[in-house]
Amino acid sequence: MASVLRFDIGRLDRAKRTGAGGARVPATIARTGVQTYTDQHGKPVREYRPPETVFAQASLDSLGSIPVTVGHPPGGVTPSNHSALSVGHVSDAPSTRRRDGTTEWIETSLVISDAATLRKIDAGELTEVSMGYLAEVIPEPGVTPDGEPFDAWHKNVVFNHSALLKDGHARAGSGARLRLDGNQEPSMFIRTDDNTSPAQTPAARLIKVDGVDMPYGSDTHVQMLERSITAQTKRADEATASLTAAQTELGTAKATIAAYKPVDVNGLVQDELAFRSSVLPALAKGYDFTGKSRDAVRADAVGAAVIADAAKLGSDPERAGYVAAHLKIKLDAVGKLPAPLHVPSPILDSADPNKPKRVDKRADAYNASFGTQPGAAGAAK
Repeated sequence: MASVLRFDIGRLDRAKRTGAGGARVPATIARTGVQTYTDQHGKPVREYRPPETVFAQASLDSLGSIPVTVGHPPGGVTPSNHSALSVGHVSDAPSTRRRDGTTEWIETSLVISDAATLRKIDAGELTEVSMGYLAEVIPEPGVTPDGEPFDAWHKNVVFNHSALLKDGHARAGSGARLRLDGNQEPSMFIRTDDNTSPAQTPAARLIKVDGVDMPYGSDTHVQMLERSITAQTKRADEATASLTAAQTELGTAKATIAAYKPVDVNGLVQDELAFRSSVLPALAKGYDFTGKSRDAVRADAVGAAVIADAAKLGSDPERAGYVAAHLKIKLDAVGKLPAPLHVPSPILDSADPNKPKRVDKRADAYNASFGTQPGAAGAAK
C-alpha cells in the first residue's frame, strides 16, 4: 500500500537560545487518537493512530534531524530543495512520551538556526508547528479502546519535515494555537489529506523560487522570498562597500596624479653636467663619478684633511659651508700661474764663471705645488 502525505499540528513552548545564536524550542508534535481529514471526494474521514503506530521505534528514529521549514512545501522536503527550504532541524535527542488522560503525546525540540525565522518566532508571527509525514492508511473501520469510532487507521509513519506556521494556518481553530509562554497544555491535532481532488479543492497556483516549486502566497513562498531578499540585500551591501572602496582608491589616485609634476629630464642632465664640469678641475685625472653623491664628490675634491676639520664644526650648514669655501679656493687656484718671484737668475748669480752657482729653489717649490715643472716661472716671463 502506498504511503500518503499527512500534516499534524502541534505547538511550540518557550524558546531557549543556543550557543551559536539559534534557538532550541520544545514542541509537542504528535499524538495518539482519532484525527479527521477530508478525502478526495470532500467527505470527512476519521483516521485512528494507535499508540503502537505513534511510538513505533522506526517512526521515532525517523524524527531526528528532519528539516524545519516555514510552511509545508508541496511534496515535502527532498535532497534537491533541502538547502533552500530548511531553517533548522528537529533535535537528535530522544523524544519523550507524555500522557494526558487517554491521549499520549510525542515531545521533542526544534533547533532554529535562521535569523529571519527566529525574529518571526520572537515577534509571535510563527506560532504553530505542523509535522509533515508519510503514513500507510489502512481502510478498516473500527472503534478505539475509548469507544471512539474510526474509518481507517495508520501504520508505518515516517516523518519528513516540521513546518512552522502563522497563527490560524493550521486550520484547527484556536485550540491549535502554538504557545511560547511555557503553557504545557497540548493543542489539538488536525490533518488535511493531500489527495483531495481538484473538483473539491481548487489547485493552488505554483511558483518557482530558487528552483523550488511552491504554492503562490503560501508561508513557504513568503519565507523563500524573504530569504532571497535578504541574500540580495547582502550582495548589494557587499557591492556597495566594494564600490566605495574603489571610489576611494580612485580618488587617491587622482589626487596623486594631480600633485605629480613632470620631471624635466633634460634639465636634470644639464644640471649634473654643469656640476661635474665645475668640480672636475679639482679632481684627479680620470675620476669616476659613478654611484657618488655630490657631497662625496666635493669631499674627494677638497681632501680628507678638510673633511676632518669640517666634521669638528657644530652644524650641517657650517660643515657644508666650510667644504664649499675650501673647494672654491682650490678651484680658483687651479690653472693659474703663481705670482712672479724676483730672482737674480734662475741659474747663476754672477757672470763670473769662477764663482759657484746659486739656484733659487723658491720658485720651483711654489710651482711644484700647482703641478708645474721647475723653471716654469722663469720660462713664462
